[in-house]
Parts: sequence; structure tokens; C-alpha cells
Amino acid sequence: MRGVAAMAVAALLIAATSGRTLAQATSNYRTADPRALVHAWAQAPREERGPIAEAIAARRAESLPALWEAARFGSTPEKVFACSMIAELRDRDGVDALVDATSDGDVRVRRRAATALRILADGRAAPRLRVIARTESDLGVLKTALAALGKLGQARDVLVIAPFLAHADTGVRVVAAGALAMLGDERGLGLVLQATNDGDPGVQKNATYALGLFNAPAATARLDAILADPQGAWRAYALLAKAEHALAGQTPTQQLALLDEFSQMHSRTVAEWAVDRLTDLGGSGAADVLRRVSNRPTPVGRLAARRLAAMESQP
Repeated sequence: MRGVAAMAVAALLIAATSGRTLAQATSNYRTADPRALVHAWAQAPREERGPIAEAIAARRAESLPALWEAARFGSTPEKVFACSMIAELRDRDGVDALVDATSDGDVRVRRRAATALRILADGRAAPRLRVIARTESDLGVLKTALAALGKLGQARDVLVIAPFLAHADTGVRVVAAGALAMLGDERGLGLVLQATNDGDPGVQKNATYALGLFNAPAATARLDAILADPQGAWRAYALLAKAEHALAGQTPTQQLALLDEFSQMHSRTVAEWAVDRLTDLGGSGAADVLRRVSNRPTPVGRLAARRLAAMESQP
């Protein structure tokens, strides 16, 4: 009965927005049942999805149980959205729901759940990620699981990741090399350097960013060369890689100052990355920077506002 009621409320929400302003619709979203909001998001036009996500973020504590339920039992769009929001809200209590979602029959759900686990970087997900590395056939899920293991894994996970340096797919090899670098093993540097000239733009992009995970001088030199070339491919990702280098080994206070700088860059890619890192850093200083960024009438500003609302709604 609860599911039926939620669907009914969602239908009413969508009907209520017909012919009304977005501001009026947003007012409805702020008072609706969170389960209805999740259902409404899956059916809402693109321009209303942002306000729905903002309403969920602003009511974090009420919304989380609805997101856990949707990640496990919702429709495919609801599962994908719920996994995204669990990551967006940095909800580590949602790890179990995400782990369950990585076994979903729909690859779109598995990909989004694996991405959410990478973002949360919670060590409790490591056993499941190791299983995915051994059993997953979809390359997107596999690459995300390897990247997540590099971010949250242990030294012994080098043994899990290293065999993928010989994988048939270049993209998998590049991700494996970057994941190993995060664990302190830079044996894949040559592979990544070569991949920055790959004919596949996606491989080229990931390789460029992955250079920021290596300490070797050759990685820095290649990034400098990309940035010095006005026609260099994926220069924004070279900037991200340099930003990763800049943050490495810095104190939280120093990281905060650097992220404040990065959040003001003209590159949307870099600015959004800075908002992500500020969200992970947390604390009053990060909230202050996010508040300044949220005042901008830009997509980055709206992202910062949503992250700030979620941060401020935490107990």
C-alpha cells in the first residue's frame, strides 16, 4: 500500500506542475513524500529533475530510507537515480544498498552503483569490488570497480588489479594502471603515457587524467606538454591531473585553499571536480567555499548549492 500511495502522490505532483511555473513545482517538491519524489524524478521533464534532487538533498535524513529502498526495488530509472543520490549525499549508510545494486540484472544500474561506490570510497565495499573484478563482463562496470579498488583498497589489492594490465581492452589497461598508481605501484606508467596518444578519445581522456595519479617526473612532463600545446587533446583533464598533483600530500587547510582556487576556474570540468573534492573534504571551511560558489548562476553554482544543502542537513 505504501508503494501505491507514493505512486499516487507522484502522479499528483506531476499533474500539478502542468501549466505552472518551475518555482511552483519546486514548492510542491519541498513538501512531498520522499518516495514520491524518487518516483516523480523518473518521469519528470529534464528541467524539473534538478529541483527534485535539490528537494531530496535538503531533506537528507527523511530521504535516505526512500533512496535505499529505490536502489534495491525501484524501476530501472529509479534505481539509477537512487544510486546517484546516495553518492551525491555522501551517504555511507547506503553502502549495503549500493552493493546489492551491483548485482542488478540491468547494466545501467550496475554501472551507476559501482560509480557510487567509487565516490563513497568506503572500505566495506572492497570485498564486493574484488568479486566484480573477477566476474563482471561489462567493461564499464569492470573499469569502475578497478578504479574504486585503487581508491579504497589495500596493498594486497595490487594482486587483484595487476593482471588487468594485460587485458585485451586498452581502456581497462589504462584504468588498471591508474588504480595501481593509487596504491603506490607505478609499473603501468609507460602504458598510460602511450595511451595519451591513443586513437580512441575516451582512452586518451582517461589516460591524461590518470597521469595525475603518478609521481614520476615523466608524468608531469607529459602533462606540461599537453597544456603547452594549444591544440592538445583533453587539456581540461590535464589540468585535473595537475590539480591532483597539487593536492597530494597537502594538509586539509592547504587543500581547502587550493580547492577554493580550482572552484573559480573557467573550466567547468575543473570547477565541478573542485566541488566534488570540497564535498569529500567536508567541514565548515569547505561549506564556506561551497556557499560562495553556490551564488553563481551557473551549473557549477547549482551543483555547489545542492551539495551545501545536503551538507547542512546532516545531523
